[in-house]
Amino acid sequence: MLKRLLQTTLFIIITVTFSLSADNQVVTSSRLSQISSAQSSMSYTWQDYSGQLGYAAPVQSDDYDYILQMRLLQARGDINYPVTVGDVYTLSYIYNNTVVSVPVSITHSGSFSVPNIGSFTWSGKTFNELKNEVEASVSARYPFSNPSLELTATGSFSVRISGLVSSSQRVPAWGLSRLSDLIPYASDNASTRNITVTGSDGTSASYDLFAALREGDESQNPFLRPDDHIIFNMKEEMVLVNGSVLRSGSYQVYEGTTLEEFLDEYALGLTSQADVSRISVTRYENGSYAEIEVDDLSAFILQDGDMVDVPSIEVPVGSVTLQGALAADSASAGASSVRGQISSQYFYRFIIGDTVEDMLVEMSRYFTASSDLDGCYLTRDGKNYPISFRNVLYGDDPAGDMILQNGDRFTVPFSNQVVTVNGAVNNPGTYAYVPGKDISYYVNLAGGLTSAAKGIEKYTLYNSYGEKLDDDSPITAETTIEMDESTFAQDLAIAVSVIGVVSTITTIVLNCIAIAGGGN
Repeated sequence: MLKRLLQTTLFIIITVTFSLSADNQVVTSSRLSQISSAQSSMSYTWQDYSGQLGYAAPVQSDDYDYILQMRLLQARGDINYPVTVGDVYTLSYIYNNTVVSVPVSITHSGSFSVPNIGSFTWSGKTFNELKNEVEASVSARYPFSNPSLELTATGSFSVRISGLVSSSQRVPAWGLSRLSDLIPYASDNASTRNITVTGSDGTSASYDLFAALREGDESQNPFLRPDDHIIFNMKEEMVLVNGSVLRSGSYQVYEGTTLEEFLDEYALGLTSQADVSRISVTRYENGSYAEIEVDDLSAFILQDGDMVDVPSIEVPVGSVTLQGALAADSASAGASSVRGQISSQYFYRFIIGDTVEDMLVEMSRYFTASSDLDGCYLTRDGKNYPISFRNVLYGDDPAGDMILQNGDRFTVPFSNQVVTVNGAVNNPGTYAYVPGKDISYYVNLAGGLTSAAKGIEKYTLYNSYGEKLDDDSPITAETTIEMDESTFAQDLAIAVSVIGVVSTITTIVLNCIAIAGGGN
């Protein structure tokens, strides 16, 4: 007996616990989800060297022949392709009705000769400039020779890298290699704003890869030349920014940069959701981190290691309840069985200011064929307000503009897809609703009219609330058809009964009179 009691108690506890947890189905509006997702996706980590520059290394093929072919096509299509050591050209022209082809190789000598044409220097020239010069010389010597200098193979060379790199070494390059192609070799502590390039002639220049890649200044991303020496110097100040800015991340800034300049130039400004009044900077000082609330952005000077946080405006959120004839997310979650149908409850989270129409658009996927969209109502402050969800969703109903209030409760009644037939029919009852069918269809389902029926045109219609409808109203789900019945037989039976009673009473009275007369 005790064992049975414990089992029953455990079953009740599990059932109640499941029911409580199942009722908490939550649906969040799309706008609120987008804001929450944007806020939760903020990154608070320092970026590596490539990340600081927004650089993504191109996908490289393992097929060396394919690489050479692609380089050749790229060089032919780029007017800025420089003449490079190792290039191979083919000069073709017509001489005595014969096509002459002369191979030309570019060496370190800085010049080359073409038999019967002349010598040419190539240093500092683009292929397009050299092509025009050579073809002009051939045309001058052999008029109408139709000369053509074509690039048939691109050369390659090496440059030296040192400083804050994985290791000092010589790395391969080619005619269209730029300084940014060396980014994968730099360490995270290397400067993005100060890279020194020393040419083979000993001249040096400093370049700013941030300006090149983030601001589009191509002059700060030069082509590499044979025997260049590239030095990645130590970074200076780096600042991290996160939150409601257009471009979050970690950036190397110049000394003396203000917070206002940093947000405008590096973070590209604030988003429309930024809360300017709560911008703060976390700074490491005296052995610990301290958060500084910034009032004047233009006067606040940033320091190395500062972390800037731009919070979003706090979004006021509310919640309303929808219950009734709604589809459940799963077979058991938030649903209870009532007479074979499923009644579900949802908590809808929204941004204050959203309307009933906003909510219905989000929740429309939970409406089913059993949802009575015309019979819905809102319960607010203890009062019920009817709202046709159908008119709001598919029409122009002012109720859709109603602003949601925290704590509102919306009820979606069940719409049973049946029609009830009563009265003068042989088989009164409930039958499946078929859109477009008339009275005679449902009367036939109910076994036809009885002999007491007044006729197929004599009936009364009622809606689901028991209210009488016009005779010409269409038959819809939950309509009740009451076929009128003739009362002639009933009235005749009553009359016969009354006559019988009167006759009996009369007989009794006459017998009493006879008995009384005989006694005298």
